[in-house]
Amino acid sequence: MNIRLQSAAILLLAMWLPAGQATIRQIEQALELSPPQLQLPARPDAQLTVRPCADCRIVALRVTTATRWYASLREREPAGQAAVLELYRTASSNPQMLVHVFYEPQTLRVKRIVLDIPRGSQAR
Repeated sequence: MNIRLQSAAILLLAMWLPAGQATIRQIEQALELSPPQLQLPARPDAQLTVRPCADCRIVALRVTTATRWYASLREREPAGQAAVLELYRTASSNPQMLVHVFYEPQTLRVKRIVLDIPRGSQAR
């Protein structure tokens, strides 16, 4: 059997095997929002409501005690909900501030919330 025929046979066989039929699953969805587009919850187990775009319907996402709260994009360790909410309140009038919300699309459970406040306007 020549090399071309052998390669074609291997390729066809690989396509028919279950490993060749792997599917891609989306495990996380991210939203980049300005303060008017979302309402952050004050409790650890509550709903976070977002409006992804001006013409979009409001979406309710579920915040749990497992949700991780980050005060900035540069932090590796979560700051906690209380610290992030306080920083959000003081900086929410900044039109350049963004909030990144990462959630599971199947369950709508929020995995992490990350503030993105431009340098120089972040009160610490």
